Amino acid sequence: YDGIFFRGRSEKPVYLLIDGEKRELKDASGLWGKDAVEAEAALWKEYSSRHRVAVIGPGGEKLSRIAGVVNDQGRIAARLGLGAVMGSKKLKAVVVKGKENIPLADREKLMEVNKKYLDGYKKVFPVAERDISAIIGPAGHLTRILPNMLRMDPRLFELLMRRWGTAGFSRWAMLSGDAPIKNWKGAAPRDFTSRQAKNICDNAVIQYQTKRYSCLNCPLGCGGILEVKEGPYPLEETHKPEYETLAALGSLVVNEDLKVLLKMNDLANRAGVDTISLGNILAFAFEAYERGIISEKDTDGLALEWGNAEALLALTGKIISREGIGDLLADGVKVAAEKLGKGSGEFAIHAGGVELAMHDPRNDPGYGIAYDCSPTPGRHSTAIVFQEMMQLEAKFKDFHPTPMLYSKKKKLRMEHLGKNSMLGEVYWDLVSCAGLCSFGALTSGKHYPVFEWLNAATGWEATAEEYREIGERILTARHLFNLREGIVPKDFKMTPRAYGEPPLKSGSSKGFTVNMDRYGKDFYQALGWDPDTGKPDTGRLKELGLDVFAGFLG
Repeated sequence: YDGIFFRGRSEKPVYLLIDGEKRELKDASGLWGKDAVEAEAALWKEYSSRHRVAVIGPGGEKLSRIAGVVNDQGRIAARLGLGAVMGSKKLKAVVVKGKENIPLADREKLMEVNKKYLDGYKKVFPVAERDISAIIGPAGHLTRILPNMLRMDPRLFELLMRRWGTAGFSRWAMLSGDAPIKNWKGAAPRDFTSRQAKNICDNAVIQYQTKRYSCLNCPLGCGGILEVKEGPYPLEETHKPEYETLAALGSLVVNEDLKVLLKMNDLANRAGVDTISLGNILAFAFEAYERGIISEKDTDGLALEWGNAEALLALTGKIISREGIGDLLADGVKVAAEKLGKGSGEFAIHAGGVELAMHDPRNDPGYGIAYDCSPTPGRHSTAIVFQEMMQLEAKFKDFHPTPMLYSKKKKLRMEHLGKNSMLGEVYWDLVSCAGLCSFGALTSGKHYPVFEWLNAATGWEATAEEYREIGERILTARHLFNLREGIVPKDFKMTPRAYGEPPLKSGSSKGFTVNMDRYGKDFYQALGWDPDTGKPDTGRLKELGLDVFAGFLG
């Protein structure tokens, strides 16, 4: 199966079972109401742990627009509310098990390419993992040069990921201006200090790690299982939080209590709720309380004061259960601000209704392009911002490499950023649709053999430029879906605070405002799209083989 489409809506909870040739919609009444981890365990007990399960938790069942789809006991395809789509159809889960092998055009060639890649991948810096912390992990003083260090050799990123996972660069992000602080209005170290960041990052996190794990066939192993034995919130087994979660439930809401953060993450994983959106929603609520727009009467007695970890945890529970003020907040900051009014839209940080990821465009304008211009807004995982680490100058002939060293002021005014961002998005769409991991591309740079793998698997002899065209076709098709649904570029514009209107008054991004109109225009024009209407050039549509869709463009 390449994909499964569900049309209409069931009258009662169901799940789909595909086991070999067997295909059956089955009653899920006994699973409805269970959290995602419990439901998956119950399905494994019914069938086997070899059955792969995609399931929703209470977030999706209650149609929260920040709900995702869960697998592997708490890992989530979290963004954009896909869990609510399943919930609206009363579809609790999809359970699949097959026995057929995936055919390969040239298995021998694929293994040859893979062996060469792995031999090089494992030859990392001559430094033990235990020593890498002295170089990079907790080093706040490296905030300016870390990105360039990683570009010089992405294998440094590999070492960091092996040791800590994404928790390893979280402290750098919180101190450098990369991570947003205090609902995007604060700055380090004034509003979130080095000590506070240390309490929730790198070594503080992995002290609770009981084992590392890898995705299927991955040589990196950046995942981890944690156990918290002591304190008011013990956790027997929970996933190590990623950077996005540490920032969203940490610096963004001024929380330095790691045990509370881990408990919030576990609750969100089980509920099938996106932690990026959750953190933005919590920050929005805390600022609304700070401004007097809501009070303890509205929050059932919760004092939403910055740094109040217990209030963060309690409000998380309300959002998941849609209880009290949690019902107002469960559909995201845009919907909450529209209902709340009183000028709250000014500090509801989103793009097109999607809460922004934990990377600040005032620190790196590439993220602003990602949030504003990608067909799925507000997301960081689009590669618009990762071209340097992936060394795309080795992939595409018209990519313009940036200088190895440059000031932030220079970065905010770089030429070619729009076009480079387009090429990054095109490459990322290709990598994603090939089913490959983003961290593979980021830790391998120019050595990542995507085109060689695909040629061996398919029997094609496609060139880099032909693969670029495939990626552009994917990107354009995603964009055409939006146009068909009446969504145009202006609908994705970020809340002005996120790009520096008004500018921050302290921190490394002090005084910076990103010219998003210019960058957005550059991005669209590089694709041949009209920056105002979003309509692609009909000639380019024909070249991409997508002219069949030109009819609804008008």
